[in-house]
Amino acid sequence: MAVPQLKGDALKAVKHRGTHMQIIAAAGSGKTEVVSQRVADLLADGVEPRGIVAFTFTERAAEELKQRIAQRVEERLGRASLDLLVGLFVGTIHSFCFQLLQHYVPRYETYDVLDENQFTALLSREANRLGVRELDPRNRLFAGIETFARSVDVVENELIDPATVPGRFGEILGDYLDMLERYRLLTYGQQIVRAVTALEDLQVAEAVHVTLRHLIVDEYQDVNPAQERLIELLVSGGAELCVVGDDDQAIYQWRGSDVGNIVRFRDRYPDVAEFTISTNRRSRPEIIAAANKFATSIPNRLAKKMLPDRPPSDSGDTVVCWSADTAAEEAGWIANMILDLHDAGVAYRDIAVLVRGRASYPALIEAFSTFGIPVQPGGRTGLFDAPEAVLLGQTVCWLADIEWRSGYGNGHPVTEDDLLDGYQALFGVDGPRVGAVRTFLRGWRQHANQDKKPSDLVGEFYELCDVLDVREWDPTDDLTINRLGILARFTMLLTDYESVRRRARPDAAAPGEQVGGQDRGPWHYKNLALHIINYAQGAYEGFDGELDVDLDAVDLTTVHRAKGLEWPVVFVPAMTAKRFPSSKTGSTQDWQLPRTLFDADRYEGSDADERRLFYVATTRSRDFLSVSRHERVTTNRTAPSPYFNEMTGRRCLPDEVRFPTIEPRRADEELDVTLSFSELSQYLSCGMEYRLRGLLGFQPRLAPELGYGKAVHHMLRAVADHTRENGAVPSAKQIDRMLDDRFFLPTANKVAHREMREAARRLIGDYVTKFEEDLFRVWESERPFELRLDGVTISGRADVILDNEGGVPTGLAILDYKTSTKGDGNHDLQLQIYANAGRREGLDIRGAYVHGLKNVKRTDVDVADPALAASEQTVVQAAARLKVRDFTAKPGKSCRSCEVRTVCACSA
Repeated sequence: MAVPQLKGDALKAVKHRGTHMQIIAAAGSGKTEVVSQRVADLLADGVEPRGIVAFTFTERAAEELKQRIAQRVEERLGRASLDLLVGLFVGTIHSFCFQLLQHYVPRYETYDVLDENQFTALLSREANRLGVRELDPRNRLFAGIETFARSVDVVENELIDPATVPGRFGEILGDYLDMLERYRLLTYGQQIVRAVTALEDLQVAEAVHVTLRHLIVDEYQDVNPAQERLIELLVSGGAELCVVGDDDQAIYQWRGSDVGNIVRFRDRYPDVAEFTISTNRRSRPEIIAAANKFATSIPNRLAKKMLPDRPPSDSGDTVVCWSADTAAEEAGWIANMILDLHDAGVAYRDIAVLVRGRASYPALIEAFSTFGIPVQPGGRTGLFDAPEAVLLGQTVCWLADIEWRSGYGNGHPVTEDDLLDGYQALFGVDGPRVGAVRTFLRGWRQHANQDKKPSDLVGEFYELCDVLDVREWDPTDDLTINRLGILARFTMLLTDYESVRRRARPDAAAPGEQVGGQDRGPWHYKNLALHIINYAQGAYEGFDGELDVDLDAVDLTTVHRAKGLEWPVVFVPAMTAKRFPSSKTGSTQDWQLPRTLFDADRYEGSDADERRLFYVATTRSRDFLSVSRHERVTTNRTAPSPYFNEMTGRRCLPDEVRFPTIEPRRADEELDVTLSFSELSQYLSCGMEYRLRGLLGFQPRLAPELGYGKAVHHMLRAVADHTRENGAVPSAKQIDRMLDDRFFLPTANKVAHREMREAARRLIGDYVTKFEEDLFRVWESERPFELRLDGVTISGRADVILDNEGGVPTGLAILDYKTSTKGDGNHDLQLQIYANAGRREGLDIRGAYVHGLKNVKRTDVDVADPALAASEQTVVQAAARLKVRDFTAKPGKSCRSCEVRTVCACSA
């Protein structure tokens, strides 16, 4: 594909140097292309890749930007230049902050990050100790958690000093932050807060500033005050800031984003150069005209107007507004229109239906099901909309003797016969297998109601799958894959719960030891059942589908999820007064901190926020935009949305709509296969295991030794750092003190931790004794590498790079520690990939070694040119097989220890 030739402000933005700059990019204007060409231009000017940091709003956007940058760099500077990009950061603010903390504040190496579901599971564990129930007038656990979480988000987003928060919430907040420290955990918000704190330390700031030259922030209109403070600190050392966004598309105020950041950017930074990219290359002029007119109703916006690039439609209606009597009738008309479009040659995947909220899903899903219209998986339905997930949830309730309740309905007991009927209906259990399932369930229930042995929720789930003969399911069938995806999502639920319930903490009464979490007994299962009933049913989304599969199916999603996407055809239904704008907009919320401490109105939303959201909806379509409403909800009439009334378009009856010519969406550029070495190794070991775990999402069991290798690596880095800083190897007593402070295993109890700590002490002691010289040769630890070959990029981190290899001062050797000798078939390949990447960067890699810590054995890895060429072939061939979805299994003895063998049709 030819490189787009930029002109006007787009080209000026690429070339600008010397001051901070703001790019206002209209919808569909190609801002990713501008940013990519700017990065390539900076590199062409000699800026080091590690001097450039680019923030994106999502991981998906990061992957797209990385690949586009690589394309533009190769076209501009040649293929060899790609080997130098390893230091360039493109990713989310959160991932950058976590990397910063782990690199510059070593104690964070042993921390883990909680997602929203794990956060709720942790709070349910700690609720009584923290007093979270007190925050709900009715003393309800999960309502109290929700109230607490909403206010904690504000504290973090606004960088409010916890010490200034008054009242009972302030007390709980302080205890909560202490609790996170004890468990060595971070939330998404705390990653930002801690990174800001780290950058306010002069030593850390200087270390970051010494390399950072250019900071690029995409979707700048969506940053919150804490993120804005982070950005200020990052560029305070002289780096040039480039922000890219559109105030008309600021739609996350309820998460704390402040549209004022972009509107008043030039007032807060000196000498700002401003560029406006106003040409919309996506939509037909009629759609752009309608969106432009509506945008003028958004108050306090930056003055601008989108310009069209494509010609007008040659026939039919480009923008239509119509009404139906009921939501069901409206959904039926949309389904009929989709079928007409499909009959005319429009692919289902080229059609999207965008709604304000999930309340609009049921009528649409029912209509699409009735008419046989395929819908993309993911985000539309909850996990517990799947009958398999409901049955598994009921099974947990039966184990714990807890009544099952769906949503806000009444609870009812679950009987053994209920479960057997369900497994017969959904899993085809019949004949003698009914007895086997009954026996297993009874044994599981007996185990759940004793406290002598620890639980293993994911392992117990896999045993259930074994007795249900899930391994007999056909993985070549799409419906079966979706069912397997539901089971995989359920293992994620179990892992989220179990990982925080079993989370250990350092023992304050016994330095160097830790206290295990909760891992057994009736209440372990009762709390899981209550977690499923009161939280998981409404929080966990269904299976998203395999990411590498492009199904021909309609996208049914919310406007928020549609941000940054486009389709030839877009329907925006349910434009009623209480749906869009949301009836909750502007409602006063119950905050646990004084409104004087923050801008509560911003979080509670306004008509302007809803107008921006509707503007985003109108700018997603390329060729055809339908905006519709229904006139009745049940028997009561409902007023139209004011936005429906203000929308410009042909007003007609639904059967009068005339479709314009629809141009098929351009095929997405084939993206390179991007894998970590761990993922590549798993794929090479067994394609089916990679599919089940990597693509479908089946989770591993939580073993007590989880994190042992990571903890030992952390200790070895600490020993090396001590040696470098002090010019001497630490003594045995000093190593013991390091172990006391830093050796942490997240799921081990006191006895297991004590045993593994002693094992680690022996490993480290043996290493220091026999390889003391290494500690004075450490050139870099945790060194990232990226090997870019045709169609594939492999990334990873080498444990240690040693200098003075072979007596040559510039000579380097890669050293990789292994705490176990199991499954070492791909170790040579790993180091050959790193050595190859290092040489392509210009490093003088002269050796590579696998160091077995347990047997104190160091193995030389062949990194001569022929060996590296052979390793390249292995990688390229694996990528080629992945692109054609070749998940060939390798059944054999390894199946015996494979955790997903009970859900694998290919296991030996």
